[in-house]
Amino acid sequence: MQKIYAIGVGGSGAKCVEAAIFLHSLGLYGDNSELRILLVDADTSNGNSQRTGVNFRTTDDAQKAFGQGKSPLMSGQFFHYGTWNPLGDQVHNNNLAGVFNKQALRASAPPLAKLFDALYSPAEQTADLGVGFRGRPPIGSAVMSRLELDSLQQTQAGGWQQLFNNLTTDLGVGRGNDVVVHFFGSIFGGTGASGVPTLAKLISNQLKQDNLRVRIHASLLLPYFAFERPDDGDQTVFAETRFFALNTQAALQYLTEQSQGCFDSVYLIGDNAQTRYDSHTGGKNQENGAHFVELYAALAANHGFDQPMGETVAHYISRGDINSLIWTDLPDDEIAKLALSKGVRFAYAWFYNFSLELEAARKLGGKKFAKGAPWFQHFFALRAGEEDKPLVDNAQEVAKNDLLTAWAKKFLQWAQQVSSAHVNGEQLFQLKHLDDLKQNPGYREHLHQLIIDKEKSQAAQSGDRLDTIKNRLADEGKSYDKGVFGLAHALFDLL
Repeated sequence: MQKIYAIGVGGSGAKCVEAAIFLHSLGLYGDNSELRILLVDADTSNGNSQRTGVNFRTTDDAQKAFGQGKSPLMSGQFFHYGTWNPLGDQVHNNNLAGVFNKQALRASAPPLAKLFDALYSPAEQTADLGVGFRGRPPIGSAVMSRLELDSLQQTQAGGWQQLFNNLTTDLGVGRGNDVVVHFFGSIFGGTGASGVPTLAKLISNQLKQDNLRVRIHASLLLPYFAFERPDDGDQTVFAETRFFALNTQAALQYLTEQSQGCFDSVYLIGDNAQTRYDSHTGGKNQENGAHFVELYAALAANHGFDQPMGETVAHYISRGDINSLIWTDLPDDEIAKLALSKGVRFAYAWFYNFSLELEAARKLGGKKFAKGAPWFQHFFALRAGEEDKPLVDNAQEVAKNDLLTAWAKKFLQWAQQVSSAHVNGEQLFQLKHLDDLKQNPGYREHLHQLIIDKEKSQAAQSGDRLDTIKNRLADEGKSYDKGVFGLAHALFDLL
């Protein structure tokens, strides 16, 4: 079994993990694989991290109900170690002056106190770090540099002990070739720029002491978005777009110095045509839409299994035209296109059609409903007493439909945001028309219209109509499992 230990550092790192969660739900990381997740953020209420947590729970619930079917849908397993706060042992010291005990420093080591004053302005020393490191790598590096793996393993928050125990167990049974530790984080902000190299070095050094070896990779995000000054009151320390280039240069130097020999592969990913987001100084309001740069970062996790150990390699990929994003621009484009286009068409068909069809069948009764839907009888009993098939109004079947519908909505929201992140409008998918994702009857019958690609032949377009797919379900549905479980996998397989 392939295992990816995905560690998302900061808000952008969490959004990359969000992309990885959805890719894994489509089977892109392999049928027999597991995605194990840890989020790292000093801003525990960060909207990006919170949304990733919600999408994980929604997807994990769906995977538990639909895993191990006859299609790649939900074929891989998930595990979440939680969110770890690097300020966890400093709950009463939520600014730099408190973390480094400046008052005691003045008494015991005046020269160090003066150096501290030279390095950090009064505003930076007293800024509330409970909303993160405010897009300032020097603040983040000061906090992160204090970390030691022993203290991480002893902390009760975030699951570091469990992660490291699981990792060493996997490596100890000779499965190093099937395990990857993949870090995600921005290199121009505060948490990712400081956290990724520090945490990677801690893990790498400890494993070397234990005579263990694992691939350690990182998707490092270069500037890909911009925003105005946050309208959060009297804030004086906050992330500023004008410092992104300088932050990036300094962070890359810090990465080189702090993590020499730690990484086997480093993926540098950014976008010159930066998407504009609303700005907030941390908290739940800091929730930005998903971006295709994060999709690239998540695709890199799959690429890493093919890379050699012990040779640090930087990977570069570019688009053919900065004014657009097409399928061939993606890494492993054929695999990515197949999984994502199938995922969008499946989620759309389920959310706007099949989930509602099952509701209609419950109200009308299976026998009556099947007269106009021949596919139905392959998956559900028409009357009580058919032992090999469940009734459509069975409580377990209703619950499974609800779980998959919830996942489909979250996936479509994510895909819609990815498609609209480009400054020139929708790319890869045409989902803008979905608006607020209300289940109304005005859905598109032609699923191929959801995917931006080369023009399809009339025969291919006809084969991608919902009524044609239902006819195929009527012809081929008997070879699949029964109930909502079997219907979902049959639909995913036939798309």
